[in-house]
Amino acid sequence: MMNSLLSRKDVVELLDLPNEIILAIMNKVKPQALLLSSIIGIGNNRLELLVFDKCHSIDVTSDYSGSPHRTLITRFFFNVMPRICNSIQSLTINLAHICYLDHITKLIDDNSLSNFIHLKIMTGRLYDNTGTRYTSYYYDNEFHHYPLFSTVPQLFYLNDLLAEKLVLFIHCSPFMRSIVSFEYDHDCALSVPSSDKGLFFTQSPHLTHVSITLRQFHDCVCLLNQLGSQLHSFSVSIVHVRLDENNSISQLTSIFCPNLKYLTMTIYRNILHYEQCILPLLQRLSNVEHLTLLLTVSVKGSGPDHFIDGFDLKRDIILYMPQLRQLNFHIRSILRQAPHIESDTICQSFVKYEQSIDCALDYFNNKYGQCQIYSLPFIGNRLDFISNRFPLFDVKNRFSNVTILLLFDDVKSFETVFFERISRALPRLQTLEVINQLEQEEKIKTTINIIEFHHLSLLILHDIHVNYAEQFLCQSRLPCLVELIIRDDALSTIIDQNQQQAKDNCSKVETLQIVEPWIEPTNVHLNFFPRLHSKIVDQS
Repeated sequence: MMNSLLSRKDVVELLDLPNEIILAIMNKVKPQALLLSSIIGIGNNRLELLVFDKCHSIDVTSDYSGSPHRTLITRFFFNVMPRICNSIQSLTINLAHICYLDHITKLIDDNSLSNFIHLKIMTGRLYDNTGTRYTSYYYDNEFHHYPLFSTVPQLFYLNDLLAEKLVLFIHCSPFMRSIVSFEYDHDCALSVPSSDKGLFFTQSPHLTHVSITLRQFHDCVCLLNQLGSQLHSFSVSIVHVRLDENNSISQLTSIFCPNLKYLTMTIYRNILHYEQCILPLLQRLSNVEHLTLLLTVSVKGSGPDHFIDGFDLKRDIILYMPQLRQLNFHIRSILRQAPHIESDTICQSFVKYEQSIDCALDYFNNKYGQCQIYSLPFIGNRLDFISNRFPLFDVKNRFSNVTILLLFDDVKSFETVFFERISRALPRLQTLEVINQLEQEEKIKTTINIIEFHHLSLLILHDIHVNYAEQFLCQSRLPCLVELIIRDDALSTIIDQNQQQAKDNCSKVETLQIVEPWIEPTNVHLNFFPRLHSKIVDQS
């Protein structure tokens, strides 16, 4: 009865227990849909009444190809969910489940979804048989040609068929009629249909809270124009910000969101037209009270000729938002031939702010400089182009929530002690890319303590010296590593050394991308990555 699934025998045993003990046992059954599938429909009114109290919030994203529970998840949609629709308030599904929801609407009346207010759609990008979530969908070499250009992780795009299915669902499904809150997978970018195809949320007159990732700046402008006065809270990540986008600049002036109080904007890929796109958009949203900005701003093209500081934020944003009560931010601005200034100069621009802030300046041999300004406590989960000189360890736990890290330095090599400090300072780190072609000055010794990155699942070793491949695969412990992107020569060196620690670290890898040159894994590689081999065999 301690398993994640209640068998028929378990259910029979429950009948003799007091309600409080039954509820304690039910709370151990995960995911919740399995509990509902085990109890509802077996004909016992007492157990069904107890389990109906657990129908308010349902999450079925544990469904994946090869899951031992797939049959019960299917039963949940076809047999259980039609009976509990009146009770469901929040539902989290994978994109593939949309067809099930279409089937359910044929079995229920129009009033059955009156309490349904929150829908979250994930793309369901889980590895077959293990259910591990993909971190990256593809890796694009293009962005390594742009200095200090954010490259990790690359976002997933829906193919045309899936995108059309999702848009049709959002347009037409009865499940959209009563929702107040809509969330969409933050790792998957979506395009908003153009106006000639109709509005995006035509069935959602009560929708006030939206969290979404969009492909283009134009998509964001369209969505704000479409939802208008409905919006109360809007969290948006945007992949590309360009000027040459479907006349989006002219559409900025028609944005009217008088009830929008909470705004979060995340753009980690370099914004080349910050002053032409982002600032005019923010200046249209004058009633925002809580603003969060996670931005990367480049001067390539048309942009500011100086690092963004507190004066810029006040002049260009804050003065346009008279209702603003809270501003959280992490803004990384990049300059070519940047003049050397001191961090105190940047900090002085925030002296009249009522909140704590900090900044970090860095200058590289490639003639680029960058300045990162951030409010405290630090609110982002990502740090890009961090060098040996970044104050990552000056204040304990300041960046402890960071899960994505891109290391870059063309001035000094990253030494073992640097990675040891990272493993302690960033305990939740899941994604790491290293860009450094400088040979380590302190050679790795087999007698040193092995560094452990407890949650690291994606490791990118592209523009590196081979020392860093040895550092992570031979001299570190990576118990959760499932995705590896690595140079061909570096990987060959690791395989030739044939060290047991490297074998252990590679034993769970399910996605391997070999670059420089880009090649498909050979039998030599497959022998070193047994789970990758099993996956290929399973799919053949």
